[in-house]
Amino acid sequence: MKYKSFGKTGIKVSELILGTWYLPNSVVDGKRSVNRQYSIRLIRKAYDLGINFFDTADVYRGVYERDKASYENVGLAEKIVGEALKGYDRESFVISTKVVGRTGPLANDSGSNRKHMRYAISRSLERLQMKYVDFYIVHGPDESTGIEQTSRTMNMLEEDGLILHYGISNHSALDLVKFLNLRYFSPLEPPDFIQDKYNLLERGLEKTNIKVAEDNSLASMIYSPLAQGVLAGRYFEKDKKDSRKEYEKWFEKNQLHATNKNELEIFRDKADSKGITMSQLALSWLIHKGKYLFPIIGATRIHQLEENIRATEVTLGDDEISELSNLFKVQSQ
Repeated sequence: MKYKSFGKTGIKVSELILGTWYLPNSVVDGKRSVNRQYSIRLIRKAYDLGINFFDTADVYRGVYERDKASYENVGLAEKIVGEALKGYDRESFVISTKVVGRTGPLANDSGSNRKHMRYAISRSLERLQMKYVDFYIVHGPDESTGIEQTSRTMNMLEEDGLILHYGISNHSALDLVKFLNLRYFSPLEPPDFIQDKYNLLERGLEKTNIKVAEDNSLASMIYSPLAQGVLAGRYFEKDKKDSRKEYEKWFEKNQLHATNKNELEIFRDKADSKGITMSQLALSWLIHKGKYLFPIIGATRIHQLEENIRATEVTLGDDEISELSNLFKVQSQ
């Protein structure tokens, strides 16, 4: 595993991040539940293989739940991450978690306002069994709270030693610029990184958020680097068992595979010619595409984790990167 600076923070992190939005699971009494022990085993395996960066969120349940009004499993992913890493040297790994999403039924159980954020970080640290998180993320826009207030609260949390750095996710490029411009009009420290969706198929943010981040030496945490498994070739087969397509009906509306089938076949041939898998090629493209791009990988099986991690061993030349970039039509997001 290779390590590089997380933007201008100077913190050295692995080229790949392990995400915990979706964890190993199984069906119990007709309901999908997280396999806690296997999840812990998988996280520890990632650590053993060199990943030192783990991403989670206060709203992550470890499985996709359609009933958003149920808060029973909110924060479960944080609890599992905390349990998995308990006893390891805290200096040996990096944690990011998020705030804004609704974690309960009360009026202030969501948002980027100071009241919720101070409470939310205390609960996250409790679930993680840690004294601080390295990176705290504004999970999405909060129209009811000004960015000055959000930034100031983040700076307060930094001063209190509860977080080291903060970033923003799922915001517009205009919002990102507004956050960055705070440094010119006030003593507020701006975000040090972003987290957004970006992959070979979905590149709508390439010339906006990703470009602004790159121009300002911000790190970019990239989620959905395999386009929900499409770039891993998981949807070439019909009625593939135990896939998201099978039980998350919203995926049926995702046309990424259908509209790129011919290009995906070419992509598969390219991976075969290099003796690697499609997912390894897609992840390697991201790693090589920018200085501070960090793909967030997910896995429900250890062999998937091992396969994805080997993407860091793949070398791509400039011509290959350009060829892959031009293979697919740029999709909007």
